Amino acid sequence: AAAGAALLALIVCLLLLLGSACDHLGIAQSDVLAVGDGNNDIEMLTWAGRGVAMGQALDEVIAVADDVTGSIDDDGVVDVLRPYL
Repeated sequence: AAAGAALLALIVCLLLLLGSACDHLGIAQSDVLAVGDGNNDIEMLTWAGRGVAMGQALDEVIAVADDVTGSIDDDGVVDVLRPYL
């Protein structure tokens, strides 16, 4: 239970830091792209303007994502980033 509480606290801190960094840089939350595959990524994916689950992501992660890309083995994150580069 203590480990779960510590992880939740860390996730909240990271989201606050991400939000502060975006505010400081003038980046709207709606312009943030997040990519993840684990339970620890759910909050980030739902916070970001566009949340993308990796192909090997857990079902719970896919359920909250706006889109799903290929797996790590298929270079899925490259497919997500390519239009921005």
